[in-house]
Amino acid sequence: MHTKILITGRPGTGKSTLALWLVKRLGRPWAGYRTLCAGRCEAGPLFSLYACPGGESAPISRWEEGAIRPVPESFEGLGAACLKKALEGPAPVVLLDEIGRFEKDCPAFLGRVEELLGSEKIVVAVLKQEPLPYLDRWRALPGALVLDLDRISPLQAREVLEQELPPLHWGLTLRLYGQEKSFGPGPLRLLEGVERTGSLHRAAAEMGMAYSKAWKLLQKVEAEWGFPVLESRPGGAGGGGSALTAQGRELAGRYRRMLEAVEAAACQAFEEAFGDFGPGEGPGIDRNL
Repeated sequence: MHTKILITGRPGTGKSTLALWLVKRLGRPWAGYRTLCAGRCEAGPLFSLYACPGGESAPISRWEEGAIRPVPESFEGLGAACLKKALEGPAPVVLLDEIGRFEKDCPAFLGRVEELLGSEKIVVAVLKQEPLPYLDRWRALPGALVLDLDRISPLQAREVLEQELPPLHWGLTLRLYGQEKSFGPGPLRLLEGVERTGSLHRAAAEMGMAYSKAWKLLQKVEAEWGFPVLESRPGGAGGGGSALTAQGRELAGRYRRMLEAVEAAACQAFEEAFGDFGPGEGPGIDRNL
């Protein structure tokens, strides 16, 4: 299997979704970081870096003087630290989601990325489709598998990866229950979509879900938890939309942290139970994954 898998493409092509699917499909403990929407400003979404495992976060973009600007200290601080842990730690898989122009003045962070790409770790990296020297160099990395989602669809990319992935893998779905089912992967994707797009309509469309179904799903969540998870934004030059309430954002964050902890435990248990055993095989076989 390729040990360096680089996923690139324009915004909105599904790079991060594919990368997260891949690290989970590998079935092994993983470390690194994710980039998740943490709010919106008048120019669009703002993002934070989330260390994995652990869930520590730091903002990597902010609204300042009429523009969205990077926060280099977050990359040089938490970002570089979590990559150092990933490099030195036992997890064989590292996720870098994602890297672009905001990191260009962050030598400590970029240096850690270089070390990981030169290591024996399996590295899954999301690279923005931007003409930057370090991104160009990594996309030309000898022996790397580069998947350009401007040229192939995420489904086609998965088909390419399936040829290399082990046939045996685990899967789980985490749901929370009160009197009834109260939260799970569907509501989480909707809330994250609203946070990123500023619209429940767009979040539902991204999931291939009817707006009416999405609205009813979140109404049920609100009834179960006893507080609103969405609030309407007034119209104006940019039109109206939706935003997460503080309680909705906290609910999504708590669920995400629990999910990551459960998945990390499942990865470890799978590796211990089936790391040397699979369909058509016996124990003690080197699977060379």
